[in-house]
Order: sequence, then structure tokens, then C-alpha cells
Amino acid sequence: MLRSPRRHPLLAALEGYRLALSTRAYQRLWLAAVISRTGDTLNFTALPLFVLGLTHSPAAVGVTVLAEGIGLILGGILAQSIVDRLPARRLLVSIDLLRAAAAVLLAIFPTFQYAVAVSLLLGLGTASFSPVSNAVVPRLVSDQALVAANGLQWTAGVLLQLVAAPFSGLLVTAGAARLVFALNAVSFVASAILLGGLPYLPRVHEKPSSAWRQLPELLAAIPRFAILPPLLAMQGLAALAVGATSALLVVLAHDAYGLNGTGYGLWLSGIAAGALLGPLILPLLARVPAYKAVSGAYVIRGVGDVGLGLIHSGGGGWVLLGLYGVNTSSGMVAFQTMVQREIPDNIRGRAFALLDVVWQTARLVSIAVGAGLATSIGIRALFVLGGLLLVGAGAVGFGGLSRGHRSPS
Repeated sequence: MLRSPRRHPLLAALEGYRLALSTRAYQRLWLAAVISRTGDTLNFTALPLFVLGLTHSPAAVGVTVLAEGIGLILGGILAQSIVDRLPARRLLVSIDLLRAAAAVLLAIFPTFQYAVAVSLLLGLGTASFSPVSNAVVPRLVSDQALVAANGLQWTAGVLLQLVAAPFSGLLVTAGAARLVFALNAVSFVASAILLGGLPYLPRVHEKPSSAWRQLPELLAAIPRFAILPPLLAMQGLAALAVGATSALLVVLAHDAYGLNGTGYGLWLSGIAAGALLGPLILPLLARVPAYKAVSGAYVIRGVGDVGLGLIHSGGGGWVLLGLYGVNTSSGMVAFQTMVQREIPDNIRGRAFALLDVVWQTARLVSIAVGAGLATSIGIRALFVLGGLLLVGAGAVGFGGLSRGHRSPS
């Protein structure tokens, strides 16, 4: 019996992208992500620069990011009661409109107090929106196109982000932060309009239990899925590392490298450039077990953070951040695909939300102590310490996930 020749991984990946983008419903989901995440990039770049310029205090930057973290935790807990119980389209549109209303507040009242409040509200919305969006992808595309669809989701808006990050930094430097916050609000409205055209996707439970039972049901199910315990441990350990370093990247750029707002924006564009390239290497990883791709991503980012703490060249830092973008995007696509394939749809949304809650809780702890550590041991030493913790998280993945992964077919 003749066996058909195995297709080259690159050709198989291109076919997956074609299949994903030929699905009209997925087109809407992806375009909405392109627009709203471009707004996120504008806000992510502008907010720490705005707060730092307003207060001249790294601690104030930490407080703002801390508020976002609290919102992400509370939103993740709220998501447990709604993501698998309510129709996806209604949830996605409603959350986008609420996020638009929050973003408008900061454009009208550009003060430190409102920056903290809006960070909290946007965190609440994002933590409820993301698990719904992640869980719905397998309902819109075939399994053959799932990896490609996740890759497109992760890199949604990256081409625009390459321009948006430095543009946002330039606007803040020119005193136009309010315009950036207004553009973020507009992006959420545009996303809601696109998502309103999705087909009706019924709730995954025919007769769901009460909202109060959703989290206990998920916790009871964790032992049945071998990938969840190590993933939860990895999320917690890695978030302890990256919470402080991500929040204080602007401080590293300003204090240790002497970069201005435009230079910091260019650093963020380096991350975006890497994130754009990351999914392109996924075909080369087609035969690599997902757990190795996920665990390796943690290790590579850890090495990069150690490098950021040790080198002194702004250009070298840009290269390391680009490498971070490459491995994070490819690793997160492998992470999402693994969860989507291993966890059934009736608890998938809650599983994504729980992983987010663990990540954000540990990240919150990291942010809470990060500013103090940066003052006591120095911003460079903080990045070295964070990098070593990330390498440890990768080691947990190599040891724990290997017992629960499903080999690629």
C-alpha cells in the first residue's frame, strides 16, 4: 500500500493559515483582535510613561500596574461564573463596550488617580474577555487550522504594533497622552462592532449549574487532566519573575540605559517584531511535543532577562527583547493549543480563566515587592533574579508536563 508523502511543515502551516482565514467568523474574531490589541499597545506604552512623567516616581508606575493586576485577578474570578454559562458573542461585545467606556474616562480625566482606576477597570474587562476568546477559537475553525488560528490570534495587530508603540511614546513625549487614551477607547468600539457579526454560539452547558458551583467543579476536575497541575505551578513561578520586570521595564530603559520615551517605544517595537516572527518558526516545531515548546519558551525568556540585567547597549537590549517576542509568541501558541486540545469545551473557558488568575495573582505579588527590590538591589539585579526564576519555571515544565502531554499526531 502506497503512503502519501508527508507534506513539508511550512506548506502544512500555510494551509492552516489559509483554512483559518477562509472562515468568515474567524476573520471577524481576528480583525477585532488586530484593532483592540493595537489600542492595547498604545495604552501599554503610554500609561507608564504618562505616570512616570506625572509623578517622577517608579513606585507610582508600580501602583498603576498593581491596580491592573488586581483587576485581572478579580476579573478572572468573575469569569469563572460566566465564561462557560453565557453565549460567547454577547459576552465579547458587552465586555468590549465596557472597556471602551473605561478608556474614555482617562482621556477626559488624565490624572494619576484616574490612571489607577482605569487600569483596574481595564484589567477586569480583559480577564473576562480573554478566556472567552481563547475558548471560542476551536468552535470556529477545524482542528487542522487550530495552531494557525492561535498563531494569528497571538500576533494579531503586531504589524500595527510595530508602528503603534513608538508612535504612542512620541505622543506622550509631545504631551498628547489624552489622544492615546481616546484612540484606545475607539479600538474597543470598533472591536465590538466586528464581534457583533459573529454567529450565535450557544453556551457550552445545556443545563449549567449555578454560578457559585462553576469554580468548585473546575477545581474538582483538575486531577483528571495531567497537564493542569504542572501548568498551574509554572504559571505561578514564572509570574513571580515577570511581574516586576515587565512593570518596571520602563524604569530599566530610563535609568539603566538612558532611553527617552521614543527609545522605550522602540524597545516595545522590538518585542512586537519578535512576536511577528515567532509563529513563522512554528512549522519547524511541528514535530516537537508542545510541552517542550512551552517549557523552552520560559527558559529562553529567562536567559534574555538575565542578559537585559547585564548588558549596557540599548541596541543589544532591543535584540534581546526581539528574541523574547519570538519565543513568547511561539510558546504561547503551543500553550493555548495544548490546553484547547486536552481540556473539553464544557470547562475550557474556566481552565483558561483559572490559569490567568494564578498568573495574575503571582504577578501581583511580584509587582508589590518589585519596586522595593529595584530600590534595594538595583533594577539590573532585579532583572537577573527574574531571569533565574523563569529558568526554574521552564525546568518544572520539562519535568511535569512530560508526563501529561499528548504526542503530536
